[in-house]
Amino acid sequence: MVILCLWHLKESDIVASNKSNGKPKKEDLVSLYEQSYSKVAQSIYVRVGNQPDAEDLASETFLRAMRSLDSYQERGLQMEAWVFKIAHNLVIDHLRKNGNHKTAMLDEEAIEGEDDLSQTVEIDIQVDNLMEALTYLPPMHREIIFLRFFAGFSATECSDILGKTPGTVRAMQCTAIKSLRKTMGQGNGCE
Repeated sequence: MVILCLWHLKESDIVASNKSNGKPKKEDLVSLYEQSYSKVAQSIYVRVGNQPDAEDLASETFLRAMRSLDSYQERGLQMEAWVFKIAHNLVIDHLRKNGNHKTAMLDEEAIEGEDDLSQTVEIDIQVDNLMEALTYLPPMHREIIFLRFFAGFSATECSDILGKTPGTVRAMQCTAIKSLRKTMGQGNGCE
């Protein structure tokens, strides 16, 4: 398991990030790392299906973000979405290099339960059904579901991360939801 500590990067890696021209600083990325590392790692894990590889790729994501912080331009893309875009590109490279197209399911701890035992059991059953239904989705649809509903990104942010148009993201999301509902026997709408 590799854990990246951004505090120990060489000074040459962070010189560009200390500019005072309105661009994000090293501290901004460190704060984002502390808040988003687990979401990035989970997103990668959903695609690669291997926890050590996911953690390595998540660490590499933040290392690359730190090294290219001076090239970050807001353009309506928030910094967290930019980091997810880096992660997405690293996953594509990893899958091409390894020819490994395994996918894993979301950690059940990512979905909070209720205190009441009967509700908890019912939620556990629904989570298990959802996890199984997600395995039938194509990888891109699964990633859109994760980014939209678990990571909380808008369709526009997802489009920036995935290199698709917002309309395509919404259409793929609708198709994925229809497939999930059909698989889970809950109708066929995309709301």
